[in-house]
Amino acid sequence: MLIIELKKGRSEIGGEEMSQADGHVQDFLESGAIEGTPMFRAFVGGHGFSAKTAAEKVIREDDVVRGRVQATTYHQLTRTANKRLFRLKERIPARDEDVSGVDLSTKVMQIASQVSLDLANPQS
Repeated sequence: MLIIELKKGRSEIGGEEMSQADGHVQDFLESGAIEGTPMFRAFVGGHGFSAKTAAEKVIREDDVVRGRVQATTYHQLTRTANKRLFRLKERIPARDEDVSGVDLSTKVMQIASQVSLDLANPQS
């Protein structure tokens, strides 16, 4: 499971921020709501991190690695995402490139659509 926790701009990641993400992973593990033994990857994104803060923390349960919490910068996150998407954003023509975010959101929200729900024949 992937958890990305973004801190406010120009924030520095310290021990408290890493512990907060660790707490989120621990909450999931202790909740019993997830079947099986999922592996958690949590990234804490900020402008930078404190020199006293470990960049990565491993979460173990009964000597089994159940998760990792990793401090990362906004720049590292966006660069990695761009590489993993094979620069997809650059290769897809943007048909609404000249439309502002607010105008595009309004345009999309005005399109009425609803998926039909057939309760008589549920699919397995």
